[in-house]
Amino acid sequence: MESTEKQKQLGFLMVMLAGALWGTTGTITKFIYSYGVDPQTLSLLRIGISFFSLLAFALLTGRKIRVKRQHILFFLAFGAVSVAGFNVFYLTAIQLTTVTTAVVLLYTAPAFSLLAARIILKESLTVRKMLALLSTFAGIILVVEAYRPGQLQLSVPGILAGLGSGVTFGLYSVFTKGAIRRGYTTLETVILALGAAVLFLSVVQPPWRLVSLAGEPFILWILLVSVAVFSTMLAYVFFVTGLVHVDAGRATLVAAVEPVVAIIAAMIFLGETITFVQFIGIIAVLAAIRFQA
Repeated sequence: MESTEKQKQLGFLMVMLAGALWGTTGTITKFIYSYGVDPQTLSLLRIGISFFSLLAFALLTGRKIRVKRQHILFFLAFGAVSVAGFNVFYLTAIQLTTVTTAVVLLYTAPAFSLLAARIILKESLTVRKMLALLSTFAGIILVVEAYRPGQLQLSVPGILAGLGSGVTFGLYSVFTKGAIRRGYTTLETVILALGAAVLFLSVVQPPWRLVSLAGEPFILWILLVSVAVFSTMLAYVFFVTGLVHVDAGRATLVAAVEPVVAIIAAMIFLGETITFVQFIGIIAVLAAIRFQA
């Protein structure tokens, strides 16, 4: 059934809210890293807390979460690639390079998403989408000042991790559309994907290693719960909800509001400043988002 114009607008709003929540990840992560937490541990905690919180909500409200046998491999791939994989790649890229480098490489995602949506979901690749993609990428380059000599501190592992985050994030919307087309609800899609990611990460980072964090300061756990609930769980719920009425390729472009929020959050909480060129970049990203809506 075709979505009405009002539903599409609501879908874009949900995706933008998801991007805004994802944009808080960098600032919160900076504080978490100051306690010596590594990317793999943070990924498991972030996704694990989100998964069990949503699962508890589903059980308390009497919602049934079921997966058909023929779709088990689909959700295992979904969780491993676009939830666990994305988190590990992105957080590792931040650790091995800089936030600037990681964000630029992450936002190759719209290109991968549009291409995958075209090949897998048969979505149209219009001139409008291509122009929005170019405006988004140009704006992000300006926002993170990737044009400045020495700004991109590159390393081969860091580049690979950053590109990995772009590919896995770009495929998230494609996987989500696939789940929706298979008849799964928003809550089922998010819980099943997060659950599969927890299984995958539990193999890479055995849960019993988290015992060492029990004696850490209470503020660390507040930060961990915050990044799990706001920057992960709610963000995924909003994004999947929006995808019911928005094309996968366009949704990834709209979610590019994330770096804008990341810059503002860094200014407020980390004392970073913004230049005129960065401001122009923010305008370019917002213009691309409005163009898609």
